[in-house]
Amino acid sequence: MIDSITGRIVRIRADHVVIETGGIAYRVFCPTRALSELRRGEEAVIYVHLILRDDGIKLYGFQSETERELFRALLPVGQIGPKLALQLLSALPPQGLVGAIASGDVERLTAVKGIGRKTAQRIVVELRDKLGGEFGGEIDLAPLSQKEELALRALTSKSLGFSPREARQALERLRGEDLPVEELVRRALEIIGS
Repeated sequence: MIDSITGRIVRIRADHVVIETGGIAYRVFCPTRALSELRRGEEAVIYVHLILRDDGIKLYGFQSETERELFRALLPVGQIGPKLALQLLSALPPQGLVGAIASGDVERLTAVKGIGRKTAQRIVVELRDKLGGEFGGEIDLAPLSQKEELALRALTSKSLGFSPREARQALERLRGEDLPVEELVRRALEIIGS
């Protein structure tokens, strides 16, 4: 299973990005929010979900692991396929989507193109309890930037071994400072150690 792809952005289209790594270019379908933040020629990390069907193999990509888990939570809901799940994640940030589901805000969900009233109600019924437990503790945190995600992965790796919450809190204290990833990790280590 492919967990993430780190590479150079080769092309950005309306519904997908092409990312090259190790001489192989992957087409990855992404929410429009993610596409708008990627830049051609830059290095990026994309968290992916692979779907294998009779008509082919498709990769779906996300800026964060939380966003990917929301996508995965939406897929088993009746009438929601990968395209509609991407549509939801394009229209609403992760916090907004979880908030709408948790509060039963059917109107907010039906404002998303392709989501009718019955589908919105089904999403609320099937996911309200699941998302509350799974994402309740972390979803109200502000989403991390690409650099912050890379720093978080380094801080929570086996070699450093900090908890995701501890590492995230340190990184959030460094918000607003435009630091390279290495410096973010170094400064976060100082904060955790103090």
